[in-house]
Amino acid sequence: MAIIDRNHYAVQGLKNGTVGIRNTSYHTDDLQSEAIEQEFRREMNYFDINITKEEVPKLSSDFKEFILSCRYEGELCNASFFVPFYDPYYGQCYRFPSQPLVAKHVGHLFAFQLFLNVNQNDYIPYVSDDPGIILSIHESGYKPYLQSNGFAVSPGFKTDISLFQKRIERKKEVFGSKDLCDDSGQYTNIQTCFELCIEEIVEKSCNCSPTLSNVNLGLSICDEIEEVQCMAEAKKGIDNCSCKDPCSEIQYATFRSITRWPGKSYVRVLEAILKQRGVAYQDIRESLLFINIYFSSLQEELTEEELAYTVENFWSDIGGSLGLWVGMSVISLGEILELGILILRFIKKRSVRLITTETKRAAAEDKLNDGLNQIIKGFNVMNDEKQEGRSEFNDGLNKIINSLNILTAEQQSRDNDQNGNYSDSIAKNVQPEQYNVYADNML
Repeated sequence: MAIIDRNHYAVQGLKNGTVGIRNTSYHTDDLQSEAIEQEFRREMNYFDINITKEEVPKLSSDFKEFILSCRYEGELCNASFFVPFYDPYYGQCYRFPSQPLVAKHVGHLFAFQLFLNVNQNDYIPYVSDDPGIILSIHESGYKPYLQSNGFAVSPGFKTDISLFQKRIERKKEVFGSKDLCDDSGQYTNIQTCFELCIEEIVEKSCNCSPTLSNVNLGLSICDEIEEVQCMAEAKKGIDNCSCKDPCSEIQYATFRSITRWPGKSYVRVLEAILKQRGVAYQDIRESLLFINIYFSSLQEELTEEELAYTVENFWSDIGGSLGLWVGMSVISLGEILELGILILRFIKKRSVRLITTETKRAAAEDKLNDGLNQIIKGFNVMNDEKQEGRSEFNDGLNKIINSLNILTAEQQSRDNDQNGNYSDSIAKNVQPEQYNVYADNML
């Protein structure tokens, strides 16, 4: 968090030196021009005394007079908790905390409390049209830019600011397009990138600096009419800035409420406190303000960037179009494809089965013929050699029986495939031994 007493450093300049403005005439009509008005305010702020960043703290308000009281989660904090830094638009500012702190509680009781004195009576006319401070709540570890990210807090009020952290994750690469966002970690938001880019454009085009940031680098501040006009023209080149949103960005949503402060019964207490500290005051409600900053929740709201149109959406749209114009869907196409595969598998399986069946049938018929031949041969030799004839007869009969069993089994398998009936074959119950006995009796 960064805070700054608006233009208060200019007041100290009046006490330590005289105001000098270059040979420029400021008329009412000229002040209607935005560029001239900015030039006038800049002249009034820096007094044309070749001010440098090192001299800004000397011209700024004293820390003890500016921050009268500070508490964090109920504990007092002092100047060591604040880090002074230079802002190109507002001069001397303060950042809190000096070291990262972890918020473990929520609510008013654990708020960061500031009791500030802006000492409005020392303000210079035409420099600031409204008293108060500029406050910026930003991610820790990054330089704040009060001009673009700050908001004003007015004296005479107690301001409650509740915070809620939000994180935005963006995709760096989509469908082959790379570097869609900035992952360097140099900027907290795209506005910061534009601020720095504009400064570079002005410095190159006008050979002067729009702020005091680069004065020590040999550039003078843009304070001449021609330089101000050049600066206004150069800012139109913002389209040449290749700034992108950061891939990972943390934002703080703020909800503010204000109440009139201090109450009548508390004014005398404040007067006694200020008198004890030796702080001069004229009208408490015109110069004092109180701020409460706290987290309303320790949860984080995540906003993640996703593709609006994916491959799945593409195929879904194709299916929808087919269903609308052809009367079929992708599911129907899948079912047709599945049916075709099943038919091909059935045909292939049946072809293999037919080949196997024909082979077995041919072998069975060969055995049947051999068996008949052996029976005939057995009858021929039965009268001459009874024992040998019986053996030939039995062998032939066994071959016939085995062949019949094979043929019967094949026929039954074929019938089962066609009709789904599973019945036992009578031929399977016939045992070769029965025929052997019959042959013995017959012989």
